[in-house]
Amino acid sequence: MSDFEITALVLAEHEVFRREFAALDDLSGEELGAGWQALHAKLEVHAVAEEQLFYPLLAQEADGEQETAEGVHDHNEIRHAAAAVSEHQIGSAGWWEAVRNARQVNADHMAEEEVDFFPPFKEAVDGEQREALGLRWLAFHDEHEQADGLSGEDAAVEEVVATEVPEGEPSL
Repeated sequence: MSDFEITALVLAEHEVFRREFAALDDLSGEELGAGWQALHAKLEVHAVAEEQLFYPLLAQEADGEQETAEGVHDHNEIRHAAAAVSEHQIGSAGWWEAVRNARQVNADHMAEEEVDFFPPFKEAVDGEQREALGLRWLAFHDEHEQADGLSGEDAAVEEVVATEVPEGEPSL
């Protein structure tokens, strides 16, 4: 499997999320706020990239419309949980409770993807196409660093399923 294959890139990012949520425990003050803001932005970039690249193909090629609907629902739950963090003063008990909730919702979602979504996707989509999607994944992240241009709004399952995923290499 190539390092640029989309499921490898998604899985690598899942590991980043696990580390960065854990790293918040060692931060305080401005560093804590900045650490959360950076993580929150990465969560949104990740969700939208999956909604535009991974989930449409999962639905179309791997007969994964149910998984796609679950994934989009989970992303919206993560968005809501992450947004709830901003309702509290950074570092307060309520803030930490909201962060723990966002962490758990995200962890549950990542585990579901890794166990239930990746195997049928990898079986249905050939390695060349998965690598081309991986390159698009990287380009998407470059274009939307810090969640630039992304709304943070809930995604609609119907729109994700209907998204056309271009074939071939992205223009970088």
